[in-house]
Amino acid sequence: MLSYRKILLILPLLAAACMQAEPTPAPQRAPQPQPVQPAALPGFPHLGTALPAGHTSYDNGDLARLFTVMSHEMEGGARRAHLTRFETPVSIGLEGPGAEDVGEFLDRYLAQLRENAGIRISRGPAPNNLHVRFVDGERFENTLPAAVCVIAPGNVAWDDFVRDPLKSTTRALARSRRIDAMTIFIPDNVRPHEARNCLLEEVPQALGLTNDLYGLGMSSFNDDAAHLWPTKLDYLMLRLLYAGAMETGLDRRETELRARSILEGINPQGRAAPPLPRLRRATLDRWSQLIGRVFSRESTESGRMTDIGKALVLIEAKAPNSPQHCHTLVTAGRVLSRPAPERALVMLDAAARVCDAAHGPSDIRHARIRLEAACASLRLGRYAAVIADAEALWPVLAAHGQDERLAALYSMQSDALDATEPDSSRAAAARELADDWNAYAVGPGRRAANCKPRT
Repeated sequence: MLSYRKILLILPLLAAACMQAEPTPAPQRAPQPQPVQPAALPGFPHLGTALPAGHTSYDNGDLARLFTVMSHEMEGGARRAHLTRFETPVSIGLEGPGAEDVGEFLDRYLAQLRENAGIRISRGPAPNNLHVRFVDGERFENTLPAAVCVIAPGNVAWDDFVRDPLKSTTRALARSRRIDAMTIFIPDNVRPHEARNCLLEEVPQALGLTNDLYGLGMSSFNDDAAHLWPTKLDYLMLRLLYAGAMETGLDRRETELRARSILEGINPQGRAAPPLPRLRRATLDRWSQLIGRVFSRESTESGRMTDIGKALVLIEAKAPNSPQHCHTLVTAGRVLSRPAPERALVMLDAAARVCDAAHGPSDIRHARIRLEAACASLRLGRYAAVIADAEALWPVLAAHGQDERLAALYSMQSDALDATEPDSSRAAAARELADDWNAYAVGPGRRAANCKPRT
């Protein structure tokens, strides 16, 4: 069997083969999807029984430094001179086409924020100070082709935002000294699970934690999107931000000092606790760029092969056995799954070893790797392995609130049973379950995953 390092060496050859077999013209913008009418949440299985997940038993000094990085730094390297947060209760307003479709979900999420982070936040009538605006999807993509959703400081109208997006996003957030209002823009043609994921990610960022950190494995503030819901660590950071002793305007040094003092009171398990795992951030900018390009809208299959091959070489040299190494191997498995599923399984097996060492075998990434392996197995016609994976994985994905991945898993299970026992009651039940979860996650008549072999 090929080792994943040998696969790494032949990735450029696979990329060249893709270019020869499928000459690709300059990418053209696909027809814009239309707004999707979401379906009801299926009654089985119940989502979220393992939430919140993650860990907080790390040294309070390390946690205070992490909090400072999350509250004073931003993606892309910008820094905020002052701590910012809402100093009044947060009232959220939903506006735009399809906004009310996420109302029930948002209410459940806000209840979690109130319970686990102690933040005074709820949905209510105008006037609001946190605005969630669903806007024209095609115009959103033309304005921000690399984004799924975005936040802007202030009560910002969509037309005003479009006139100067940079003025309203990172640049403005970095300069702002206080939060009086925030706006979250979500395109109205995203799939239902993407709209919900935007709320899960952008609401905490709008509250004042503006940084995503590759390598922060036990957090949803991580660009690998393994944890979709806030974890225990995230709720601790939010509780810290909205503690009474914190306040808008603190400089970086005072923020860290107060954070350490507050943590001694609210996180006693952090006294003399193990250090926070090292966040490898220096020298990895090129890696972040490569990973960011792999699944961009403009990327081709051969381009993905080339970029992930370069990312693997870089991470092997700069940060072996790190969370970033874990993420790179999982991504490589996804890239290889369609053109070379056998090789994808080798890469995912290596990913499991690295990820379990970096994050622990109970981390949600372990289930994610097995989900990717089930997809490759289905493409190879290994139906028994797919059925076994489905039985093992659905409780984990459901417990962590991973609705789109649950829909993908049930789709694979249904395909495997249709291939092996198409007339059985078990296959019929699997088809119904897959249809229900796909309708909830991606919309009626759509599928969250297509793992059938390419014809």
